[in-house]
Amino acid sequence: MPTSLWHLYKDVYFYPFSPIAHYMNGAIISLWNSHADILSKKENKLTQKKNITSLSRLNVPIHYLFGGNYDMSYRELSISVDISLHLAQKISIRFNQRAFYFLDNNRITLYNSDNLEQNCVLDTLFTSRINRMTLPIKNTAQI
Repeated sequence: MPTSLWHLYKDVYFYPFSPIAHYMNGAIISLWNSHADILSKKENKLTQKKNITSLSRLNVPIHYLFGGNYDMSYRELSISVDISLHLAQKISIRFNQRAFYFLDNNRITLYNSDNLEQNCVLDTLFTSRINRMTLPIKNTAQI
């Protein structure tokens, strides 16, 4: 994975849709922008629908959130599911994502989807990476 992309992934903030308690453990995986390519709204909507349908077979609660930059001018719709690290990797690969986040008791680790040995424990807790704000109208994560 290119170093510049890895650094972007490390500088993540989240905008959860549910109470914070739902996000303390498990995986956070983007539903948008497969292969780290910025897609159109229509393409992301189709990918999102397909991925959510495939997740419904897991029979685990799905919680939604945005993952993006600090001001959320770039944000991707993501899911949080309380699953194992290895299942998270399988899903991330199936969703064609280059990386995913894994939470263990509020600690965030960034993983390369193709190589779990490339990982980085982020220096702050999940709760300190939450940015509840009025979302900008424009979202640069979609063309």
